[in-house]
Amino acid sequence: MRLFIDSILYSYAQIFFSNRRWFGAAALAATILLPSAALLALLGVIISNTIAALLKFDTEKIRSGFYGFNGILIGAAAAYYYQIDLFLLSLILIFIIISFFVTAVLENHLAVAFNLPGLSLPFVLSIYIFIIFLSNYDFINVVGSHQADSEYFSFLPNTVTYYFRSLALILFQPNILSGVIIAIALLIFSRVLFTLSIFAFALNYFFLGLILPDLKDSLIILSSFNS
Repeated sequence: MRLFIDSILYSYAQIFFSNRRWFGAAALAATILLPSAALLALLGVIISNTIAALLKFDTEKIRSGFYGFNGILIGAAAAYYYQIDLFLLSLILIFIIISFFVTAVLENHLAVAFNLPGLSLPFVLSIYIFIIFLSNYDFINVVGSHQADSEYFSFLPNTVTYYFRSLALILFQPNILSGVIIAIALLIFSRVLFTLSIFAFALNYFFLGLILPDLKDSLIILSSFNS
């Protein structure tokens, strides 16, 4: 049971390059504001870690969240972009499994060939294949927009809300509060990491203003969560 809980919490923490259980718990809490994403993300990490355990993968890697965090991202992304029904849910489960095996293959290849980690590359590959695959079905509905909590944070400057929403989007959350939770966790875990997140956001905001000034406010959140 301890291994099971650790593997879940550390998987959430891995997304933010953290090795603290409490950080994983904070990241998990940040997803609850969008329940469908929270449930599918949790399902993704449980499936990924269970497969790793059944296949006798390294126990310490399972505990550290190495095999679980891409499953979190697949589940959360699917819930963020699409309206979930039974058919789509079955496809999501399949692609969570695919993402796990992509993670295992890339881990071995990149480690042997380049001495590099796979990080979120398995998620990127799997989600692109998932989106392309779903384009074959015209009855699958895309989510138009999510209810957000902007009215509760109207007292904050737009730039600050953009920063929080950018952090939230890492976990495919539309709410500012999710970003606030993540920002507080970053600050407690590492002031350096927190400062770098602000610096990266500010740098992205500056260059976006230079390159695409008319679209800066529209693209800042989408471009900043990667930075």
